[in-house]
Formats: sequence, structure tokens, C-alpha cells
Amino acid sequence: MYNKQEIKQIQDVVSRNIEYLPEQIEILREEFYTNPSKKVPGYVMPFTGLFVTNKDLFQKVINDENIETFSMFGFFPETFDLVYDNKVTPQISFDQGNRGLIAIMKHPNNSVVIKPFQNSRELEVASVADELGVGPKQYRSLDGFLTEEYIEGSLFSRLEEQKRSPNNMYNVGRRVGDILKKLHSKKIFYNDTILTDDFMRSHLFVTGDVSQSKLFDYGVALKLDNHPNYSNEEIFNYCRTFPMVNMSLEMNNSRDNIVSLIEEFTPKIKALSIGQIMSRDLGFISEGISFASYRYGHKALEAFSKGFEDQYN
Repeated sequence: MYNKQEIKQIQDVVSRNIEYLPEQIEILREEFYTNPSKKVPGYVMPFTGLFVTNKDLFQKVINDENIETFSMFGFFPETFDLVYDNKVTPQISFDQGNRGLIAIMKHPNNSVVIKPFQNSRELEVASVADELGVGPKQYRSLDGFLTEEYIEGSLFSRLEEQKRSPNNMYNVGRRVGDILKKLHSKKIFYNDTILTDDFMRSHLFVTGDVSQSKLFDYGVALKLDNHPNYSNEEIFNYCRTFPMVNMSLEMNNSRDNIVSLIEEFTPKIKALSIGQIMSRDLGFISEGISFASYRYGHKALEAFSKGFEDQYN
């Protein structure tokens, strides 16, 4: 087991809250990155900084039988006790996000999702969504990462047949209208309200109690409190949900292309009102309804649209 001081040292290394001396950086480079004879497992890599700050603790960590399974995700404030002070071992699975690995840890006491920030204001925006009750609950975390509730439910794009009745779809539509109305009242532009697309992706979890359904993943959402003055990061997040921009980035993700996109879209977004920007959220909803109508039928999606309009307007 680890004491409080050791846990803090490990967390600082994981969250990169340490400034290394030039000679320490050189040691790490030679030991873990440039020496072909040193093949370090991926699950050890988040802890390599300990090699130069506390070598004994580094050895203790790599000898830890939990490391291969949980790696750094066992040392977060909400997960440490689940892994190291519990008779029931959590289940962990992984997904690949836009900015790195996403961990999903399930345990009878608590189930959480841990993922790296996609932008510098994501925690701020996600916390507002939590307070409004329209996004996942936010838990204590480490710098650079969100730790949030694992939502039990079905993606809108994969609703079971019994949940596609016109009555239920009307209520789902009302809930989505309520979510966007509350977000927009706080000047939050979600910017990626995907109900479903041709890849069956969705950013809406429909829960057993439809009134508790939530939008998740606020990685490209914008808080428009500084309108019309936006950072380059915010302008990039605004434009990269346009299909043609997304295709451009898939073909060329270079810094020069990103700078060019920011220069192109800066005057465009500054010329728009807050209402015009937020209307894109409604456009995403319309696109999702069109995609879903092929699978769920016209009556179900007509009911959804009616519920959405009744609540949002």
C-alpha cells in the first residue's frame, strides 16, 4: 500500500505537475525513449518521471501487481480506494478519444469515466452542465483530466425497440430541448449535438428515467461569455465540427493547416451573434433526426421533433 506522500508524488508525475531539471530530462530520454534495448510496457510509461524524482517509489510502482491492469487510472482521487482498499476489484475498459486514452472503471460503489482534457475550458463548461443537471456529474480529478460519472443508459443511436414509441420519443425530444435551453441560457454552445450519424455515433445517453438523460463530451463546446472575442483554441473548436473542415483535418492535420483554418474562421465567427452561433446546435439536431428517421420511423421522429420544439421554444 502507498502512504499519502507517495500517492501525491505519483499523482504529480501522472498529471505532469513537475518541472524536471535538464539533466533529469536527459536521463529520462536515454532510459526510456532512445535506448532500443529498454522496452518499457505502455502501462509503465505514465510513471517514468519517478525514475528521477524517487527511484525507490518507481520500483515499488512497477512491482505493483495492479499496475498492468489499471496503470495510472488506479491513482486518481475517485479510483484509488476502489483499486487498493476494496475487496471487489473494479472492471476497467478503454476507449480511444480525440486527445488520448479514455478509461471506464465500473465498481458497485462507484463507476467513473476518466479522460484527458480536449480544451482549456472543458472542465469549466462540463461543471456548468453538471450543475444544470444536463451533463455527467464531475468528480475530483487530476490536472489535465476529467473524472465524471459513468451514465447508465442507451445511446440515442442505439435505442432498444421498446424505447422508440412515439410517446417515449416525444419525452426524449422534450428532454433534449430542455438540455439545450438550459445550456444556451448559460451561453454554452454545445457545438456537437449528435443524436446519431451514419456511423451510429451519439452524444446523448437516454436513461431509464428519460428526464435524467444527458449530453456527454463537452470537448468542443464553447462558453460564449467573451463574445465576440475568442481565443484561437475556441475558434478552432468552433470550426472543426464543420464537415468540410473535418475532412480537411483528416487529410492534413499540420500546424500550418490549423493556423490557416483559424485565420479563415476568425472573422466569420466574430461577425455572428450569439444566437446565430447557438443555432448550429439546432441544425445538428435536425441532421440527427434525418439520420434516425431511417431506423426509427417517421412517427417516432415526428414525436421527438414535437417534444423538442415544445420544450425549447
